[in-house]
Amino acid sequence: MRVGVIADIHSNIYAFKACMSRLEQAGCEEYIFLGDYVSDTPYTRETMDYLYEVMDTHKCTVLRGNREEYVIDQRRLIRSGADKGIWIKNSASGNLLYTYERLNDADIDFFESLPISAVYAPEGYPAITIAHGSPNNNRELLQHDGENTKAWLEKIDTDYLICGHTHITGTTSHKGKLYMNTGAAGISIGTPGLAPCMVLEGTSKAWTPEFLLVPYDNKKVCLDCFRMGLMDYAPWFINSNIQTLISGWDNVAQMVEIAKELMKAEEPDAEWPYMDEKYFKAAAERLGIPDYRDSDLTREI
Repeated sequence: MRVGVIADIHSNIYAFKACMSRLEQAGCEEYIFLGDYVSDTPYTRETMDYLYEVMDTHKCTVLRGNREEYVIDQRRLIRSGADKGIWIKNSASGNLLYTYERLNDADIDFFESLPISAVYAPEGYPAITIAHGSPNNNRELLQHDGENTKAWLEKIDTDYLICGHTHITGTTSHKGKLYMNTGAAGISIGTPGLAPCMVLEGTSKAWTPEFLLVPYDNKKVCLDCFRMGLMDYAPWFINSNIQTLISGWDNVAQMVEIAKELMKAEEPDAEWPYMDEKYFKAAAERLGIPDYRDSDLTREI
């Protein structure tokens, strides 16, 4: 039996379709999707429509990622009439606002219906624990060298654990159990222009992973961040994403943390996401993130 596994699509329809094509060619009979379908690149609506199409035509197990969690929480805030925590156009939340505006209630209802983890157990094959982050928290990072990763391997009732969220591909063995991470199909670290996904080869006794790197048009994705207006919503956040798409270097989490520190030093009472772009600009300069708005993007990439 062959099972295709994809995580962290992040609205990147070109990477998503490329992975599906390759996994179909590999003879996959079923598919596991580990969450983070949306945000960070501009193809929110296209990605959701294609995901529904894949679910209609293939046998799929589908989980909820932290990005979907953010969207669910935002709708709850808006419906409550809250005046704090509502997303605005800036590098703290504009990327999520762009995504939210291109979803509808049916999409968010769908997100709410999804579990954050499950036990995948096709008849006649070993059971696998699957999650986006960890089995009880889709925002928890299970790094390959993490003590929490080892702890989860000891805690679960299966011999296999598959997760996404970290964007780091690979495997870790601990006490006879195997942790696998597919990497991020939509915004991969270290493999620009190549979308990671995984084929699981199963027998009655064991599962063996085959990690794939599938080429797609990352340059078009970068250009469409401008053409489709995403850059206008979250300039420095998207500049950092473009840097990752082009080079494989991921500085976005560091940039956000530095920006928060700079804001707190200057404006102790300021609250996320109401942050001035100057903090993101300073953080980006510190980390060497280019401003692609001031360059010939075609020449840069």
